Amino acid sequence: MAVVAVVAVVVAACSGGEVEDAPPVPEVPTEDEVEVGELSTDVASVPEPPPPGEPGDLVALAPRAGPDVPPGAQAWDVLYLSEGVKGAPVVVSGVVFAPEGPAPDEPRPVVSWAHGSVGVADVCAPSRTGVQVPDLVQMLDAGYVVAATDYEGLGTPGTHPYLVGRSEGRSVLDAARAAARIEGAGAGQEVVVLGHSQGGQSVLFAGQLAPDYAPELALVGVVASAPAAELSTLLRSAAPISLGYGLLSSGIYAYSQAYDELVLADVLTPVAIERIGVVEEVCLNELTTMFARESPPSLLVANPLDVPAWAERVEQNEPGSAAIAAPVLVVQGGNDFIVFPSSTDTAVERLCQGGNVVDYRRYPGVNHGEILGEAGPEILTWVADRFAGRDAPSTCG
Repeated sequence: MAVVAVVAVVVAACSGGEVEDAPPVPEVPTEDEVEVGELSTDVASVPEPPPPGEPGDLVALAPRAGPDVPPGAQAWDVLYLSEGVKGAPVVVSGVVFAPEGPAPDEPRPVVSWAHGSVGVADVCAPSRTGVQVPDLVQMLDAGYVVAATDYEGLGTPGTHPYLVGRSEGRSVLDAARAAARIEGAGAGQEVVVLGHSQGGQSVLFAGQLAPDYAPELALVGVVASAPAAELSTLLRSAAPISLGYGLLSSGIYAYSQAYDELVLADVLTPVAIERIGVVEEVCLNELTTMFARESPPSLLVANPLDVPAWAERVEQNEPGSAAIAAPVLVVQGGNDFIVFPSSTDTAVERLCQGGNVVDYRRYPGVNHGEILGEAGPEILTWVADRFAGRDAPSTCG
């Protein structure tokens, strides 16, 4: 699971004396497809403030080559516009993959991938470290375009709002929009969103948001693998153990930045507050190792769930309060000690009670890292059925 993060506020510097008018910020092309060369190819330089445009509009576009691009595929690094956690426009980075060769006459379906927790530091962004999309080759062979967001603030200015569902969901939907802007990708408006762990929470929120936020997209399916959807259960389990503090500290820091009313001193000790900035410098594995020998009482004043303002925000980021616009597949390993099966059981029950069409599949003996491999063939079949327009099964009683 990844760390909760927050969008940093950008403060403009002022100086005395006369100031010349700033040059106008160029607008980005909207709706029409864009070729490489029509926009900046410098995807490492993020314009501040973001240029005018609509969510999903491309800001920069460059061909991508490397070990994460399979043979027979083409790929692009992208910067695209989205709506940030504070409601203002932001630039988000990501990668788009498509089958090699000219685009077909019929638009290609799009799978928008939402990755699991990697940390909140910019150096952890998958577009920088290598994008790992499960069954990418099989999806490209099936004729899909695959969009892989980094999420808001991960690899771009601002803090990544880790486990803030609305921010993540918008990043996922806008990645699909951005894919459709790339000439040569052949991406259409028919979309399945697929995510693991943190990404599982992200796609469930994308499903809730899609009808109002991205009504032009035809969202036909939501696949959530071991979703970080029951945050209260995860917080209760992480707080008492040292190995959980890397996740917990990242989440606490991120929420404090995303929500102005949340105060670090209500949940962290002075020693922990002094060290909290490290979450913006290293990735999750290193962060977990750094705090592995710490005693939780030396770092925590209170569990966030025991502080009303914090608990309210946690609850708001548990999906299920609104209907999901498409059928849902949830897969969960029975031997998962990061996202516990019981927490996913609770999340699925809430989704079913909300009237959603949910197919819940559990895999005995499978852990958090193994679930996508074990469930992969069934996920691919389920996704193909959604794009084919077949009726979706439901395990809700």
